[in-house]
Amino acid sequence: MPEESNLNSKDISTTMNRENLREKINANKDKIPEHVLKVIEEELTKLQSLEATSSDNDATYNYLDWLIVLPWENFSSENFDVPRAKKILDAFGANKHQNQELDIHKRLELTLGLVEKQVEINKKEKYPLCEVDCGDSSSNYEYLEWLTVLPWGNFSKENYDVLRAEKMLNEEHYGLSDVKERILEFIAVASLRGTSQGKIICLSGPPGVGKTSIGRSIARALDRKFFKFSVGGLDDVDEIKGNRRTYRGALPGKMVQCLKSVGTENPLVLIDEIDKLGRCRSGDPANALLDLLDPQQNANFTDDYLNVPIDLSKVLFVCTANETDKIPGPLLDRMEVIKIAGYLTDEKMHIARHHLEKTTCRDCGIKPEQVDASDAALRSLIENYCREPGVRNLQNHIDKIYRKIALKLVREGASPETPAVSVDASDTSKSSSAKTNSESTGNLKTEQSGAVAETVVKVMIDESNLAEYVGKPVFDAEKIYEKTPVGVVMGLAWTSMGGSPLYIETTFVEEGEGKGDLRVTGQLGDVMKESAEIAHTVATRFLLEKEPKNRFFANSKLHLHVPDGASSKDGPSAGCTMITSLLSLAMKKPVRKDLAMTGEVTLTGRILQIGGVKEKTVAARRSQVKTIIFPKANRPDVDELPENMKEGLGVHYVDEYEQIFELAFENHLGSPLLNNGRKLKSLLWDLVCSCFH
Repeated sequence: MPEESNLNSKDISTTMNRENLREKINANKDKIPEHVLKVIEEELTKLQSLEATSSDNDATYNYLDWLIVLPWENFSSENFDVPRAKKILDAFGANKHQNQELDIHKRLELTLGLVEKQVEINKKEKYPLCEVDCGDSSSNYEYLEWLTVLPWGNFSKENYDVLRAEKMLNEEHYGLSDVKERILEFIAVASLRGTSQGKIICLSGPPGVGKTSIGRSIARALDRKFFKFSVGGLDDVDEIKGNRRTYRGALPGKMVQCLKSVGTENPLVLIDEIDKLGRCRSGDPANALLDLLDPQQNANFTDDYLNVPIDLSKVLFVCTANETDKIPGPLLDRMEVIKIAGYLTDEKMHIARHHLEKTTCRDCGIKPEQVDASDAALRSLIENYCREPGVRNLQNHIDKIYRKIALKLVREGASPETPAVSVDASDTSKSSSAKTNSESTGNLKTEQSGAVAETVVKVMIDESNLAEYVGKPVFDAEKIYEKTPVGVVMGLAWTSMGGSPLYIETTFVEEGEGKGDLRVTGQLGDVMKESAEIAHTVATRFLLEKEPKNRFFANSKLHLHVPDGASSKDGPSAGCTMITSLLSLAMKKPVRKDLAMTGEVTLTGRILQIGGVKEKTVAARRSQVKTIIFPKANRPDVDELPENMKEGLGVHYVDEYEQIFELAFENHLGSPLLNNGRKLKSLLWDLVCSCFH
């Protein structure tokens, strides 16, 4: 009886354990993978067929309880070494002898198979875009390699010697005195502070003026490593912030690649074409650059690939742009803009003579004494082929000239190692004829050979034979009219390529009662079209004040055109020019000769400040303008211009259109007495303006 009682109590206990096990399975069903649940159900069925007193009953129960509590969702290749577990299991299986050990080994093998399968499942869920067989070990190695090669705590020693920096800038860049001064100020402040961090310099100017080379010069002056990358057209945030490691072929962003390349934490990084950033739906590169550049944030910059903070506060960022208007506002607010205007003709002459020619001559293998380019040829090259504000196109044309010279020297049998007879490039046919005659006469040939040994070929380039090397002139005279006709006035424009004259032409179409209208052409933008409407209104009011009976604008259909219709034009600074053109047509009186003007105008006739003063002044000098009219608010900008740029120019400052009217039509305002009075008034006004500071 006692034994039967013990058996009954054992069965009851086993039944309760199995019920508890079932409840435990149901409670953890969401956490147990399907392939494991399938094995648990099979083992549970086997358990129900076992006797309560058998040894397999307890082993199976413990095995099931173990399978339920295993952390299946946490198994991964990073935290569970499957190959090592297999080796341990194989070693255990080699020493098995008893049946119980055999059963344990089978269950361990089964469990290891379940874990290995779960590792693969978890990898698929964690890396949905990767293939199952992607090399995690190799990607981890690459990740660790990136972490170890970064220059953590490695800095290059900076040099804040202002005199040394000034010498370097003068050696590498001609002119640009205001830009050099600003850079030296920056270095001086850094010297006093002991650090140059916290600044973002933006060099703004037309193409080819030396923005990138100035960035290199700053790096050399400070003894910093230099790294450059361009963001023109960039629309992928990952190029800046890096790819996440969940993607095959993931890489860090540009800054991490920069630090690896230069090997220091304080390089000078030049970000080129920041005004040409792209955009895409997945993100805005401008926001990513903000995290990179902002001194308040970049001390803990996080690259998405590395996912660890990197201190970029010691990096000196220099950006380049052609137009600051196109830089996103939040970025521009954090930058210190240094504007670089174009070079004058005299400055280009000096750069070409002392820098470009020497470099090109060396690159082409030509000796300096073999080429003689006259100043007239160089000036003609600049004014008729290379009017751009920069010198990049000038460099290309000089390269072209020297390549042709190299070909000519080789054809004439005069390489740099073989001296030959001095010839003029324009007299090639004569030299060929002389050569033929010398071959026919032995004595002459001997004399010619003696001359060859003594002299070197010298190619002469002057204005007369320049077209043989660079073709026909690209630019005609920017000054379209020698004598300005009625209805035509020269304005001044400013674009990313620098300054240029902008003619405003107005002509009469038809007349009729109440037919007053204005048509505009010339591929004008919205702002310029509005300026034309304002100019028409102001001109109508102004003419009625001067001549109340003149109904020209009310009864005339007019056409206003801005030449060079293939180029788009926009901006408010042509307002005063348009008014003058309309009034010239209405009064049938041309404006004074050699006059150019610029200024935005309001409906009440006020003249407002404009931009691009230096570029417009350069354009005026190039067009042989003698008199320029600027808004009065731009006087400080004109005062900052170099004296050689203002030499020979009469500059007038105005704040009301009436002053422009008197200056533009001073020779056509009625009686001689009135003219003299107005001339006197204009002269007195100029005197006051020139003496006022």
